[in-house]
Amino acid sequence: MAKRFLFTAPAFVLALGLTLAGCAGMPSSFQKGSAGDTAILLRQGLDFDQAFREILFILTRHGFEPELMQSDAGYIRTRWNEAWVVDGSLFRQNNRGPDYRVRVVVSFNPNRTQLILSAPAEYLQGGRWVTGYDTRAIETLRGDLTMIVGN
Repeated sequence: MAKRFLFTAPAFVLALGLTLAGCAGMPSSFQKGSAGDTAILLRQGLDFDQAFREILFILTRHGFEPELMQSDAGYIRTRWNEAWVVDGSLFRQNNRGPDYRVRVVVSFNPNRTQLILSAPAEYLQGGRWVTGYDTRAIETLRGDLTMIVGN
């Protein structure tokens, strides 16, 4: 029994250490850099004002509160969020707190036939915010927006 403990205890400690180290790293959906924009073609014949309202509805349904809206310019930016709604449940990246945040930016092209969606994200590492984008937020919102206002 004692020999078995000598073999399983180090394995358990190693597994626990790797698990905790994984939690301390960047979230899996976080990508460094400024890319991550995705374009969605608007459904033909869809009124711009209707599309703008539908987009606001989808964003708020996912827990993203608009911070800046300029309907004349076709621009929406949300507040920074530490959690948002995915598939009807509150989602917090790896159960993180204030060290990871995401916001959503939606802008229309000048002729208002498509929208550009981005999800800037910031991850606090060593007291400094690392800038990037969140792939999960983009994928979730792109799917919903495409169904509602897309082609």
